[in-house]
Amino acid sequence: MSGLLLVAVAALSAEAALSQEFKDTAAATAARWDSAFNAGDPSKVAQGYTKNAVILPAGGQPVTGPQGAEALFGGFVKGGVKNHKITVQGGEQKGELGYAYGRWEADAGGKKLGGHWTNVLMNEGGQWRTALHTWTLEQ
Repeated sequence: MSGLLLVAVAALSAEAALSQEFKDTAAATAARWDSAFNAGDPSKVAQGYTKNAVILPAGGQPVTGPQGAEALFGGFVKGGVKNHKITVQGGEQKGELGYAYGRWEADAGGKKLGGHWTNVLMNEGGQWRTALHTWTLEQ
């Protein structure tokens, strides 16, 4: 019986380590996104999305792929959104797919914006890219 308990504890420990590793990967991906957005470079933001990515903006129309991402986030940059900050609260990986979620905040027109976000990420040749991105907007 104690052998089974040790196996179960080892499996749970390994799963927790993988979850933390993926959360760290998601946080690094989010930091690159913030860096590109805050530099005013929507084409670099767009590089983080898969070819068939779907972006479901809060209160807006869906856009697809890197071209849609570049247009959408370029519009936000031109509209004065700045100081974007993503916080990763959790996530999990299953093979070449994973999900991450957390909070976001930004400044726009003298106002603080923020909300929750959720992304589905896909590993493409060793690089994690966003396949699905959605967020809420708290006002």
